[in-house]
Order: sequence, then C-alpha cells, then structure tokens
Amino acid sequence: MEDKKTAGRQKIPIEKIQDETKRKIAFSKRLPSLYKNASKIVRACNVDIGIVSSCPSGRTQYSYIHPTSAVVIDHFVNPTIELDLGTRLVAENARNIAIENNIRLNELEAREAAEKEKIRSLEQMNNAREKCWWESIDQIDAENLTTFETTLNFAEGILKDQLKKLEIGTSSSSEAPPENEDS
Repeated sequence: MEDKKTAGRQKIPIEKIQDETKRKIAFSKRLPSLYKNASKIVRACNVDIGIVSSCPSGRTQYSYIHPTSAVVIDHFVNPTIELDLGTRLVAENARNIAIENNIRLNELEAREAAEKEKIRSLEQMNNAREKCWWESIDQIDAENLTTFETTLNFAEGILKDQLKKLEIGTSSSSEAPPENEDS
C-alpha cells in the first residue's frame, strides 16, 4: 500500500480557535456550508428553520430563516401555537416560492452535471485523437525543424513555379487575336 502524502480529512476537536484571524477565516468558510445544509434540510423535510449568527467581531449579523421570521419566532416562543390565517398564507406562499426555486435549482444542477459530462467526454475525445503537426509544433526538435524548413522551402519553390506557369498561360490566352485574321 502506498504511503499517503496528506493526512486527509480527520476529525478535529471542537474548541474555540484562539487566533482571531483564523477564527474569522473559519467562520467565513463555514457559514455558506451551514446555510447550504439548512437549505437541504428544508428541502428534504419541509420544516421551519431559523439560524442567526454573528461574525467573531460582533459587528455583522447573518440569518437564514425559512419560511418567514414571524413563523419561526412564533414556533420558537410557543411550539404548539396555531398560526393565524394571514401568517399561514404568508408562510405557504414562502414555501411555494422556495419549492419553485428548488425545482429550478435542481434543473440547473442537472444541466450543469450534463455540461460537465459533455466537457469531460470532449476532453477524452481530444486526448484520444491523433494530433496534427501544427498542434505539436512546439515539441519539434532542431533536426526535425530543419527538415520541416527544407520541406516548406521545397513546397514554396513548387508553388512559385506553378504560379509562373499559370501567369504565362493566362497572359498568352488573354492576348487579342490579330484584326486581319480572316485574310
């Protein structure tokens, strides 16, 4: 078995990060994943959820609330309370919007996966095909380069000869016939 080059993912003890800069960096990296996981829970379980957090400096507040703050607060204050009609309608509308957005998100994720697969397939096809000489010209060594230059010079000479023949042929055929040709 090969030796691992890195430690990989390991469990770390949950404790306060003492260095303030590292703590802010960790917070900024973990916040989006926290919201993403909360969104997954809402999609999977159709539950009401509210997350309120503040950055380590305490100046900025962040929140993730579904479906509305009034519904989440009412459930927090009294979990057995029956919501009034207006609050239920607002919450239902917010849920419907979230469901529509989740459907759209799933469609976009499926399209993204299909495009990534298409790109991967095209890259495999590109790697498998035989390269033309102009695609690998930067890999030519000095000997092959002089051979290539000689071939190009030879081809240039042939093309110049062809051009001269064509010019002579067109100039002789474009001359006007003599006027007294019938006589």
